[in-house]
Amino acid sequence: MTEPLDFCRVKKIDEKGFGFLKSLYYPGDVFFHFSQIKKEEFVQKLNDMKRGDFFLFFTSKPRNDGKRKVNLVWYSLDDVPAEFVEPFAERIVQEFNSGWVNLFDLYFVFSELRKLQFISSELVSQILRSPRILKLPATILPYITESEKEELKRNLNFDSLKNVEPKPFWYQDFEQPKN
Repeated sequence: MTEPLDFCRVKKIDEKGFGFLKSLYYPGDVFFHFSQIKKEEFVQKLNDMKRGDFFLFFTSKPRNDGKRKVNLVWYSLDDVPAEFVEPFAERIVQEFNSGWVNLFDLYFVFSELRKLQFISSELVSQILRSPRILKLPATILPYITESEKEELKRNLNFDSLKNVEPKPFWYQDFEQPKN
């Protein structure tokens, strides 16, 4: 069985190069060591970045003690082999529905998946119906097209809010033109 593609925002790598990553799939942290990075330009980018400023895409495998360690690692989603990406896109939709990952981290991945054309219109529709988006709908506006914004407005029954007072705190964000 191939391990699934995972991602997380790197919060800390200590002076000795050790770090721990959060997984979409497994409880507990995934052990990571800086020496696993082989590309020199990648190593330099990580050295130059502050904690929390970058994402890693990775697969992991179990260690003898039952914990997990990073197996394969990529700095950019466009470097990840395609066979990992399609199931990953579906997993990201699950995170929008009921996950724990920060919404803005999900938006970053959503944008990357969209840029690489791994987000179908059906997956976008699923995201636009997800509880997390319907609770905070204005947060996704910078990441969607005008037609997707209209779809989201339908999901929110936006027209029925015109005569309601007070309006939801996010209502005016939909009235402003997109930059």
